[in-house]
Amino acid sequence: MPPPNTTTLPRIACFHGGGSNSTIFEIQCSFLSNLLSSSFIFEFFDGPFPRSAGPGVLPAFEECAPFKSWFEPLSRPGAPNATNPDKNDGSGYDATGRDGVERVLGLMEARGREKGFGDECWVGVMGFSQGTRVAGGILLDQQRRERLKRENGALARRAVGEGIRVAFGVLCNGGGVPMDSEVGFKLDTPDTVIRIPTLHVHGYKDEFLQYSRDQLATFYDRDTAELYEINYHHAMPWVKAESEELARRVKELYNRTRA
Repeated sequence: MPPPNTTTLPRIACFHGGGSNSTIFEIQCSFLSNLLSSSFIFEFFDGPFPRSAGPGVLPAFEECAPFKSWFEPLSRPGAPNATNPDKNDGSGYDATGRDGVERVLGLMEARGREKGFGDECWVGVMGFSQGTRVAGGILLDQQRRERLKRENGALARRAVGEGIRVAFGVLCNGGGVPMDSEVGFKLDTPDTVIRIPTLHVHGYKDEFLQYSRDQLATFYDRDTAELYEINYHHAMPWVKAESEELARRVKELYNRTRA
């Protein structure tokens, strides 16, 4: 069988946890991405804010510094998923206001231009820990814009990422509120529950498990959100059987969105 055309292969945008970076997350996802290499290409992005190393990063990834955050690091120390409502839009990085969700969508657009694939190749988002707030923010922004388009098409347009439409999200060991975006201010009663299909990975041994459960219960529609629980700590699945099962579920989720 010939190798897949990597220019048109579906893309999943991947967002690291707080106090990590794209290099570390790519290593942490290597087992999963290898299992899915014939179906998807995983694209990894960096948060804009510098911060100290997050839980589980040291000493294994000490040489991968600098470490990054998607939000200004004002959350309660020791709780990487803690909610920080004052900075939940990811602001504070770009004086033009094009930060947060808009910045991330711009990075996704730029990655496509750099590698020669179109916006239509983006099919999913995946986040770990704090990165689930970014993934959720993209899903919520898209859902809100689709609603706004029905109510007031002119207001629904965005300056960046206009052609990006993702079909699903994968949220691993997450917690906290989805990253907010400017479209929320254009709706009288903005959506708060995400209905776009998602897969949530929770670890029984994760010290932040309750954050993950609260995130799922509060911000995701259980009719479209699937839960996969594993006997693991605050890390991406690494046990062979669990990684293979996660890969199977990701493919199944994607296929359901295409049916």
